[in-house]
Amino acid sequence: MEISIVAYLYLSLTYGGYPYLIRLLIPKELRGKVITREKKESTVTSREKLVFAVITNAALCLLFPVAAPLFLSFFVGIVIRETGIKPYIKMIGENFLYFATFFLGLMLGVLCDANTLLDATVLKLLVLGMLALLLSGIGGILGGYVIYFFRKGDFNPTIGIAGVSCVPSTAKVAQKAAGKANAAAFILDYALGANICGVITTAILTGIYITLLS
Repeated sequence: MEISIVAYLYLSLTYGGYPYLIRLLIPKELRGKVITREKKESTVTSREKLVFAVITNAALCLLFPVAAPLFLSFFVGIVIRETGIKPYIKMIGENFLYFATFFLGLMLGVLCDANTLLDATVLKLLVLGMLALLLSGIGGILGGYVIYFFRKGDFNPTIGIAGVSCVPSTAKVAQKAAGKANAAAFILDYALGANICGVITTAILTGIYITLLS
């Protein structure tokens, strides 16, 4: 219970703290950078995506069995989307998602009491979580700068912070920061790609950490 409460408390700080971190580390002209490189149309078929999802999921689950539920949830979502069954896509993407979020928030609120919030251990975990988010955000922005220089300026380094796997919060934060600097800067699709990479990497690292610690 304590870990769940702390997780939701410090994750909510991404909306409050990350915009200031972006403004602090990225100049306005770079925040509003428009990516001029044209996107190539994908030639990958739905069948190929399904095969990739099944093989990758099986490989990751075998390599990191502790994180298998995370991998399974992610890749099952890809399979359902690629099958094109619209009722299921709508049910999971809208109704199920909203209900799960509401139910989780309701349960945390009902089960949480003052003793839990005032516990010194919870406070320590909260501080550590905030520090982890701060370091992750700085690392993501530095990664954005690396790609910016690698692509000779044709990249918006704000996208880097979306690599922090708070889906889709950090992607929306990145887009909002870029949009405020330049209304023509639309980076949401790139930011969502970074989000997904962050999710997969986080799940892999979680499996490694749990395996090593146990």
